[in-house]
Amino acid sequence: MGNRSRGFTPVIRAILALVALLAAGPSRTADASAKVLGSLVQIEVQANPLDLVSPWQGTGVETGYGSGVILDGRRILTAAHVVADAVGIEVKREGTTKQYTASVQWIAHECDLAVLTVEDRSFFEGSSSLAIGDTPRLEDAVKVYGFPIGGDSVSVTSGIVSRVEISHYSHSWRQLLLVQIDAAINRGNSGGPVVSADGRLAGIAFQLIESAENVGYMIPAEVVNHFLRDIEDNGRYDGFPTLGVAGQAVTNDGLRKAYGLGSEQAGFLVTGINHGGSVHGVVQPEDVILAVDGTAVTEDLTMPHERLGRVQLEYLVQMKQVGEEMELTLLREGEAITRTVRLNNEPALVPGTYHESRGSYFIVGGLVFQPLTLDFLLNVPSSDDEDWFPGNLEYYALYKDRRTPRRNQVIVLSKVLSAAVNRGYGEWTNRIVDSVQGEVPRDMEHLVGIVEGSKEPLLKIVADSGDVLVLDLARAREEGEGILERHGVPADRSRDLL
Repeated sequence: MGNRSRGFTPVIRAILALVALLAAGPSRTADASAKVLGSLVQIEVQANPLDLVSPWQGTGVETGYGSGVILDGRRILTAAHVVADAVGIEVKREGTTKQYTASVQWIAHECDLAVLTVEDRSFFEGSSSLAIGDTPRLEDAVKVYGFPIGGDSVSVTSGIVSRVEISHYSHSWRQLLLVQIDAAINRGNSGGPVVSADGRLAGIAFQLIESAENVGYMIPAEVVNHFLRDIEDNGRYDGFPTLGVAGQAVTNDGLRKAYGLGSEQAGFLVTGINHGGSVHGVVQPEDVILAVDGTAVTEDLTMPHERLGRVQLEYLVQMKQVGEEMELTLLREGEAITRTVRLNNEPALVPGTYHESRGSYFIVGGLVFQPLTLDFLLNVPSSDDEDWFPGNLEYYALYKDRRTPRRNQVIVLSKVLSAAVNRGYGEWTNRIVDSVQGEVPRDMEHLVGIVEGSKEPLLKIVADSGDVLVLDLARAREEGEGILERHGVPADRSRDLL
């Protein structure tokens, strides 16, 4: 059969083509929208958050809500903070009323993502799975789907991408790639899909600025893909690698001359190295990093990205998987050298929130010891002066945040459970422990070893302020069980220290 439009003029053919496009457009849009709706999940969570000041107990069960999206393989993707500390999770699909019990299969607090599973396969009958697309560019149009608090029906808001950068994830306080959008994101939207114009998943809605109007953030597709590849490659979550260095951009002319940078060179001066980090034993203090995997360091420590514009240089590190290698070009004593490092995710001296050390504690004679984490710092009671944190905790968290051969954790004497054996020490709260029996406690496990291995009659603890606490160790051991019972503490230590 011949082409009936072959004899039409170019103008008529163009009009016919436009009519055909307009006719197909609404149908395609409807199909894409139906696919997204068929993948939407409403999540109800019963959670019992940890009491960070008394880590042997929770703060009480509370109900929260969030959203999720079905991916291939019968997986529900959502935000980690939606299901954090969950003791029960119920899910239902958009447009349905039946609730199903779900469980957390994978959770990555670092990038605020989690994968849920539902054992009852009937939950997925008639559903669709959403394909993951690309991280959207600046000014790209997006739609946010979810179930904000205040109703059971789905909410859809539209907006554009207004910023792409590496910045803080409020759940973990880790700095990773995120995307700012002007589509409204409300409580309950968290974990829901942000969809590009092509109908694919551009990211996951996860935080907002409450003091600003229509300023929301999403976890971009690149971070989602990194998380999914991570949990698939070796059956565990390894996280996002870091170089484990501290330093400064070399921009001042005097500083450039001092370290031998040429007129066309820029660099990053290494001023500190995290013990056990990726570059430990390879890079030295006062090395200048000139390039990362062949990408030259710029004065503002950014790099060009073919889709996203300019992003921070650490993007190159974060998009690799733990265990992969990276090549660094260094300037050492005026000579350019190349070194290869294997990337790891060794935590800082003071790790972020929801770290594996969260909830760790040890009690002797009513003295409660905990590792310092950002989670603890953000929840510790402070004085009336909001800029002051007891025990110099903020200084360690923000300015002295590097592991050393002597210290893998900062140990805090967080509180004193009142007892006769510790009379006079009631004000010893939130003190950083400098030494125990003359030794610097490397970490919580080492602290327990020092105390339990001591043959001395007295336990001597020195705070970083220089204050000294001395306890009758034999008496503390004898009265320990009674102290715990009176204060309702189930054990003298957390499970990780058993």
